[in-house]
Amino acid sequence: MTTPKEQARGKYSVTLPPELAERAKAKSGPNGFSNYVEKALRDALVRDGMQEYARLRGNDPIDDVFEASEADLEDAA
Repeated sequence: MTTPKEQARGKYSVTLPPELAERAKAKSGPNGFSNYVEKALRDALVRDGMQEYARLRGNDPIDDVFEASEADLEDAA
């Protein structure tokens, strides 16, 4: 049984490039890989929501810092 602060969990299978999974595992530390992936998904959903809000308001949702960090991630892989 989960307490009010705990969320029910499900087990899912995802396919990732090995180097990306290894980098995430190395960064996940004592909180574990699942928590690291959960945080990344939550962050992505918030970012997607902010971009959709900006699009609906007629603003340009392009973020140069975000694009630069994605380029750095690709270069490091």
